Amino acid sequence: MSEEECGVYTPYCNPTAFGINLIICMFLIATAGMMAGLTMGLLSLDKLNILILKMEGSLLEKHYAAKVAPIVDRHHFLLVTLLLVNAGANEALPIFLNRLVPEAVSILLSVTCVLLFGEILPSAIFTGPQQLQIAASLSPLVKFLMIITSPISYPLSKVLDYCFGDDHALQKYKRNELKALIALQKESQQAKLHRLDRARMESKIPFCRSFNTGTFTKVDIPDYGNLNAGFLTPHRELHSAHGTRLHLDEVTIIHGALDLSSKTVVEVMIPIARVYMLEHSTKLNQNVMADILASGHSRIPVYKDHPSNIIGLLLVKRLIVVDPDDQRAVKDLCLRKPIVTTPDESCYFILNEFQKGRSHIALLTKQAQVVEKCWEEEKDIPADVEFVGIVTIEDVIEELIQEEIEDESDMYVQGIVNHWRSNAKKHVFHPAGKSFVKTKLKALAERARLRVRDRKLLLSGSSVDDLNNGSMIHVHSPTHIADRSDSGEQLEIISESTPLMSQ
Repeated sequence: MSEEECGVYTPYCNPTAFGINLIICMFLIATAGMMAGLTMGLLSLDKLNILILKMEGSLLEKHYAAKVAPIVDRHHFLLVTLLLVNAGANEALPIFLNRLVPEAVSILLSVTCVLLFGEILPSAIFTGPQQLQIAASLSPLVKFLMIITSPISYPLSKVLDYCFGDDHALQKYKRNELKALIALQKESQQAKLHRLDRARMESKIPFCRSFNTGTFTKVDIPDYGNLNAGFLTPHRELHSAHGTRLHLDEVTIIHGALDLSSKTVVEVMIPIARVYMLEHSTKLNQNVMADILASGHSRIPVYKDHPSNIIGLLLVKRLIVVDPDDQRAVKDLCLRKPIVTTPDESCYFILNEFQKGRSHIALLTKQAQVVEKCWEEEKDIPADVEFVGIVTIEDVIEELIQEEIEDESDMYVQGIVNHWRSNAKKHVFHPAGKSFVKTKLKALAERARLRVRDRKLLLSGSSVDDLNNGSMIHVHSPTHIADRSDSGEQLEIISESTPLMSQ
């Protein structure tokens, strides 16, 4: 090669210089690519997601999140550092490439190498499935670069913090966004069918042919294609705690919990016109007690003189020891004061009130303070006070789970009154029906008296063996009290065991 050619292609005439410049170019391309990848990988990490991984992730995820969190929190400092190093590598690359090849070729190679190896490939790698792991592995290098470039990057980051904010606040989801996020986690019908196909691929097909007999044998597998398969059942294999799919019941309850704060009690209340109430002077004879039993309620509001003057709640379970023949007045029983609140209170507020144990029924009126003052001073509530309805703990729970709750007393009472309900007209019962209900109530009262007597004897020192020896009715196991009404119906009442008696 002539001296003139060596003047143009000097590096080719010096292998050492060529090798050094080539290594420097490769290093600059790698540096530019790593900075571009870290810029995409670190700055695209969600702070909220990192915090979630630190709290509820696996041990490895918690370790990765703990290493990345301090870097990501300093958003502008990290941004300026990575861009500064990336810009330096990109600007220096054409200088060293120009020593290897002609200027026109160096520009072409610089653009090609930076675009392919310095932008596209690193961005694809650093934002891939191993994004958090790669970011955590390179976090020491990033911290080192932040220290090295701090004389320039730190002041610039402070200027950005001042102009655009420090960007330390977590980006939280709105309620509608949370609902959409939860709905996306719900197992879709397509996913169920996919799991069905996968189960069949694992030889869990519905029919397997026997090579000995030549017949087909049915093999039971979960019906993943069924729409009801999304519900939680005791016989269905549930996913692990680290799974991503949510069952339909889980999604429904979460949606109900998110919607409950925006619902007021007036939206879930029972209108006062549909509320079963008793006048305080009402005699508790067999007809009234049968009517109470038929209502199926466990707590009944009691008023005096006019429906607005509610003086308390009657707990129906206390009637079990009341003899209909005594015809005691409702006012002679111990009444409990309900909760009173305004119709615009939230469902969460009334749920918290129910949790205090004061009552499981709340009265709704715009004059709540007037009602409470009348109760405190033991005065009658004025007639102009208007109750709009009541809300029970069952109503709130139904809104929470987004499903109707079939109360156990509904089915029980329905079975009791089936005999005489068809013969009743306007709460006036025929003699046979009256006798049936009267006998039923007496049997219930007798059961309660026996339970109270047994409890007293146990507390006085009698042993359980005395109960088993027949000195009294044994209440640890179900006891059948049978009687026959005048109408010929066989009555059978099962007395359930209680925790008090088992102790």
